[in-house]
Amino acid sequence: MASMGSSIPMFRSLAPRVAKDFFTCRQCLQTTQRFGGGRPFSRRFTAFSFAQASPRANSSSLNAKSKRFFSPSFRSVSTAAAVGAVEEGAVKARTSLPKISDKAVAYWLLGSAASVFGIVVFGGLTRLTESGLSITEWRPVTGSLPPMNAEDWESEFAKYRASPEFQLLNPHMNLSEFKSIYYMEWIHRLWGRFVGMSFVLPAVYFVAKKKVSKPMALRLGGIAGLIGFQGFLGWWMVKSGLKDDLFAPGSHPRVSQYRLTAHLAAAFTCYVAMLWNGLAILRSHRLMADPDAGLQTLAALRDPKLKIFRRSVAGLALLVFVTAMSGGLVAGLDAGLIYNEFPFMGNGLAPPKSELFDDRYSRHQDQSDLWWRNMLENPSLVQLDHRILAMTTFTSIMALWAYARRSPNMKRFLPPAAKKGLHGVVAFAWVQVGLGISTLLYLVPTPLASAHQAGSLFLLTWVLVLGSRIWHPSRTAKLLQMAAKARGHQVSRAATTTKSL
Repeated sequence: MASMGSSIPMFRSLAPRVAKDFFTCRQCLQTTQRFGGGRPFSRRFTAFSFAQASPRANSSSLNAKSKRFFSPSFRSVSTAAAVGAVEEGAVKARTSLPKISDKAVAYWLLGSAASVFGIVVFGGLTRLTESGLSITEWRPVTGSLPPMNAEDWESEFAKYRASPEFQLLNPHMNLSEFKSIYYMEWIHRLWGRFVGMSFVLPAVYFVAKKKVSKPMALRLGGIAGLIGFQGFLGWWMVKSGLKDDLFAPGSHPRVSQYRLTAHLAAAFTCYVAMLWNGLAILRSHRLMADPDAGLQTLAALRDPKLKIFRRSVAGLALLVFVTAMSGGLVAGLDAGLIYNEFPFMGNGLAPPKSELFDDRYSRHQDQSDLWWRNMLENPSLVQLDHRILAMTTFTSIMALWAYARRSPNMKRFLPPAAKKGLHGVVAFAWVQVGLGISTLLYLVPTPLASAHQAGSLFLLTWVLVLGSRIWHPSRTAKLLQMAAKARGHQVSRAATTTKSL
């Protein structure tokens, strides 16, 4: 027996350790967890007894609290309130959208913006190769497939032969040449369908999975609607070049420069919306990673000394957009094929006034529309307007760069990331000016003209990147304040708990 008694400690050390909850029935364990908030009730009672036994504690108040704590009415009311709060919070978490959209949404938006960038450049190629009028019908669903046999190709070619473009420009075109321009327009339209599907379906998924904030969900709906409207504008534009009554008799068969510019403006707007919102989500995540540092960053951006720079960048973005739209008018009127020299236009910096404001473009007897019709329909004045806007944009960029370099306030308060973004804007401005002048001097060759159009989007992209680095997001600032305040409460609570222990 003595040997057995001496071996008991050894067996006790080798025996498995089982929690006390193992010896409690399941019903009692659930009741304990429910009333104790997930912790054993004995631990709560031990902490309460420790406070009650403290010599510094007020015995009368603790006795009153203990009586209140152990009274049945208090336990039932507090338990019901706690359970109700937990259930209400759980339901709200399941049904409400997050405060900040997920990073996956940002990457998807940037990918969609890249797809729109590509279709804009490809659409320019379609315009330059005069392929846009090869498909004479708008079939959003059945038009997804090209002609599959010789009979289908003959049918499509017969429709094109009935168009003004074939009769006036391409009367000697054969079926093989028609196939080359047909495939250009077919790819362009198929790409447009892909942009729509690759945006709408993921948008529905992200909203259903609660991956986006409420403001972002509304923005995604607006972008989806704009994509659909863009498809309508595309057909509305093509339709203007398929009927004789939509352009002046004897003129070059082409689409309306107004509809072409509207189509281009909608594409640019889609691109800007996708790019800006994607950058905004990523920036919010970077700021929320460290709320205190994020608040300091945004506080520095709210400095009044940066207000002029911030407004200048916004104005610069608008100026780049308007300049690109004037380029759409130049493309629609083939205005780049005249005055192929720079900086002169004929014998001077501008053509004669009689040529710029020609009475033939006016349609009213009182000539009340002389100015605006010449500005939008006279190729000479349209090209001059584009030159003026382009040089104004370039001068504004260089002036902003000089201001950032010379101003003491900018040297001190402008963030390093914004300085790098401004350098990118300056670099693309020089490239864009070089491409524009080269396109003009070489009589609008397709590679240079396409690169010039892509350059306008690159320049606008970097202006938006610069704007995102100096923009002060008010909603993110409020979330940062809430996060910093919550973190402060947690730290103070932890410190209080440590002192009490």
